[in-house]
Amino acid sequence: MEILAPAGSILSLKAAIHGGANAVYLGLGEHNARVKSNDFTTDNLREWVSYAHLFGVKVYLTLNTAVKEQEIDRVLTLAKRAADSGVDALIVSDLGITRLLARSTDLPLHLSTQAGVQNELDASLLPSLGVKRVILSRESLLEDIPRIKRYVDEVEIFAQGAMCVCFSGGCLLGSHVFGQSGNRGVCNQACRLQYVASDASGKMLKEGRLLSPADLSLGAKVRELNRLGVDSIKIEGRLKRPAYVYAATKYYRDLLDEVDASDDLRDLSESFNRGYTDGYTICKSKRIINERTSSHIGVPVGRVESVCERKGYVFAQVSSDYHFAKGDGAKILRDGIEVGGSDVTSVKRIGALQEIPVSRGVKMGDEVCLTTNGEKIAAAEQIKNRLPIDLSIFGEVGKPIVIVASYGEISVEGSGTIPAERARSKDNGAILEKITQVGDTDFSVHSISDRTTEALFLPLAEVKDVRRRLLVALREKIIENSTPHYSLTLCDREVISDDRPIRKILEVLGAEDIASIDADAYVLTPQIADDETIRSALDAAQDKPCYLRLPKILRNAEIPAVRAMLERFPLRIFADNLYGVALARELGRGYIAGFGLNVFNTQTAAFFRDADHVCASTEFPLFGDLIFSAGKMPLMSFAHCPISVAYGVDCSTCGKRYDRLYYRDRDNRYLILRRESVSCDFVMYEDRITRKAGQKAPKSRFYSVIGLNLDEKRDMMKIVSEDRCE
Repeated sequence: MEILAPAGSILSLKAAIHGGANAVYLGLGEHNARVKSNDFTTDNLREWVSYAHLFGVKVYLTLNTAVKEQEIDRVLTLAKRAADSGVDALIVSDLGITRLLARSTDLPLHLSTQAGVQNELDASLLPSLGVKRVILSRESLLEDIPRIKRYVDEVEIFAQGAMCVCFSGGCLLGSHVFGQSGNRGVCNQACRLQYVASDASGKMLKEGRLLSPADLSLGAKVRELNRLGVDSIKIEGRLKRPAYVYAATKYYRDLLDEVDASDDLRDLSESFNRGYTDGYTICKSKRIINERTSSHIGVPVGRVESVCERKGYVFAQVSSDYHFAKGDGAKILRDGIEVGGSDVTSVKRIGALQEIPVSRGVKMGDEVCLTTNGEKIAAAEQIKNRLPIDLSIFGEVGKPIVIVASYGEISVEGSGTIPAERARSKDNGAILEKITQVGDTDFSVHSISDRTTEALFLPLAEVKDVRRRLLVALREKIIENSTPHYSLTLCDREVISDDRPIRKILEVLGAEDIASIDADAYVLTPQIADDETIRSALDAAQDKPCYLRLPKILRNAEIPAVRAMLERFPLRIFADNLYGVALARELGRGYIAGFGLNVFNTQTAAFFRDADHVCASTEFPLFGDLIFSAGKMPLMSFAHCPISVAYGVDCSTCGKRYDRLYYRDRDNRYLILRRESVSCDFVMYEDRITRKAGQKAPKSRFYSVIGLNLDEKRDMMKIVSEDRCE
């Protein structure tokens, strides 16, 4: 099983290799989901790919953002540069770009977690996309992996690091509220803010980091992952320090090698953690939120025994077995909540206590957690990777010296130009010593074998020259042997002509909304998706098409219930995921390619040419015939249960009494609605009617009345009646 480590910087690349990674993933600062990690460029990509290959580590280049039409040529140029540089695969998320690349290159394609593949129906469309590996959404159940793998060569899952609270690839909170899109690589981490939860009456329920997940950690499940056929376990962290990358990689390396990893886990927790969870791997609605903090909490090392102030600075006397040093960092917690910190600029020993500077507000009894170990940080940033090689020296008087260098099955031979002379010494110690002085190269000498017939003399400059040329040749041969050779030849792009009829399409809860607002077709998003609700909605719509909006998150075991409902009723499908498209094609139903499919360009739109309508991305609404015109914009879909977070209940005590919830940050309020289909699903909406400006070309329009109160429905009726699809 492969360990795939993040390389957000050159130092992190070296740290990942040192920790035992089999592969690394990196971006070029554009068109990747972490645009701020930009040590690597088109100019130095080949150099660092070669460096990784020297140590037998594969390199995957990330091009995993939604791509605008005018950016396609640039993305293809980057892909060609990647192929020419010898990368081992591309990580892609835009469906149109994926299909275009699949027809243009033999470079393996890995479909990003941003594509939201979570079940076997999603996976059934992967052969048509031409991908070799799928990186499953973090919401996927481990038990579903074997059936997913029937449709793709390789499966990769996230095993360690930060989790998105929103379903993979579906977060619009950053772009629609804060103007920065995670789908475009500039996530602003709005989920990590402080929120206040309240009920429908306005009563405050809870305050905290209500959308901030703890960190994923699946170290305890490594053997199970291997048994299930997982090909690669991925460590998140291209924006984290090299010390984290090294610690996380070494932790999983030792686990796979069946070495005691308890110290590794402490090092990992010390370098970064928000608390740990095994995420959604076992069940859908497990609590994953760490309400107390959204940042690194480190590891507990002591307690504040007293606090004093001198010359305007605050100091804490700490009892701890850990010996603080300049360059360390600490956080001070009270009941698990951060109340202060310390950049350790000085340490004073007072008997058994250590005095360190702290921020104001720290009190006696507070917990002290180490968040920065200065010594380990420095060590990780000074890593020097070396390959152990074996050397053999051959020679006799009157002939040039010959040196053979070997690494595994790879060997090269180098010879001098000056004949050796008989030495006065008893052995070849001087020559052997000079040969083993490999200096600041990427090698270390594991062994040296003297195959000469007698003691020889050669000028040291000659020995050094042979050694230098030999190591250069060995390096080149090792890299050549581990570097694939892929090509990219641009193919013709798909051309689409959109002759779909222009329509007004209304998203509704059920029959009552259908009766009150006229439209050409309806998207049903009932809060309780039972037969009675569906039947009454179909009756109210009469002969107008009705599309059932399928749950954003669906596990393999839930598929039969959805399929059975579609077989009972003449419903079409509103597909926010690939699985909805697969179901529509399987059952021969009309469908709408929903907003969740992130249609940013013509090539993605072409993949859904058989759809009744294609929703243009709400972030870039130019391609597709259906645009979001007005309503409450859905911003996030959750696999966890916000009701359990806000009310402190679980499934046994919920009784499904709570159907709506409100979260508020400093500037905005959001509506969270629960929907019951095969299980509970939760969507967070803007708590106001959003109206989008019309486009240059006539488009079908989509109106959502989900979550509207009576006054808002009147406003919506006015908007719908005013808008014309002409």
